[in-house]
Amino acid sequence: MKKKFVLTLALVLMVAVTLSAATPLEVSGSFKAGYTFTFGSAKTPAKAEGDKDNKATINAAFAGDFWSLEIGGNLQYGKDKALTAATAKIFLDKALAEEGVDMGDVSLTLHVGTDVGKGAPSVLADKNEYRKGKGVGMKKADNFGLTIGYAKLVEVYFSMFPNKDFPMVVGAKVTPLDGVSVALGFSNDYTAATNKAFAVSAKADVKALADLDFDLAVTGEYLMDIDAETSLINADVTGGYAGATLWVAYNTDLTTHKLAAKAAYKTVVEGFTLSAGVKFSSDDLSDIANKYEVGIDAGASYKLGGVTYALDLAYGVKAEKFTVKPSAAISF
Repeated sequence: MKKKFVLTLALVLMVAVTLSAATPLEVSGSFKAGYTFTFGSAKTPAKAEGDKDNKATINAAFAGDFWSLEIGGNLQYGKDKALTAATAKIFLDKALAEEGVDMGDVSLTLHVGTDVGKGAPSVLADKNEYRKGKGVGMKKADNFGLTIGYAKLVEVYFSMFPNKDFPMVVGAKVTPLDGVSVALGFSNDYTAATNKAFAVSAKADVKALADLDFDLAVTGEYLMDIDAETSLINADVTGGYAGATLWVAYNTDLTTHKLAAKAAYKTVVEGFTLSAGVKFSSDDLSDIANKYEVGIDAGASYKLGGVTYALDLAYGVKAEKFTVKPSAAISF
């Protein structure tokens, strides 16, 4: 049994070495360990929530002339443990060109593996993550998809799973000129409770359109759960100049209106990265006097010997909650 194991291991190593010698191999990732100490009204640490801050991400990418393969994902140690994901892209246009079929400005890419079809294209900034987990996509994870592109103007995406229900997601992104883009998406496998959903989003990069010296962009999205007959509207305005950033995010389901805004600044002094910000948010503008929060945060980090040591502080004014987050991170 031991001999068989050694022979099997040797075979695996031989195949791995052969594969890495035949195709370029890039390995990247990060490791972060930290803790979150929360001080409430009692002025004592309420909890050290280390599980949320401890995670490792390792990604390996193999690339051939007509394909690429990415292996990796979040290897979070603690309460949640994610399986390693694998996704492949097969460049059909390049393979056809090798056989004498020139596609011109048209590109064809086949997607196979984990999380294919999980989301249709969108250009929403979503700075406050109002849309997180609600994008138009398939709830089924392991599918195959196809992207058809024309130059940098049009990109059409389609993914499906071949069973009797034929779950699918289809989307398109159009960039008619630099600074303007529009995306559409539809799925008949939206959630476990409802099936069909539709979304349209748009982006205007004002900096590119007006040739400004500072960052300024506006994005918006309308998402409709067709079966549930509910809608979401999201809008974001983002800007920045010389280390200072400002964004405003708005969300509504046509019943409740939400708003969030944040101003922040980041700079480097003697090797230390320093940051500070103020954020205002309200989950119901009709009762803003009671349903609001003001958050103040500050942070400092320093890289020493390949390790980034950081200390982040945050205070919720209305909640009277103070958090301290020390951490150490390695990137490779």
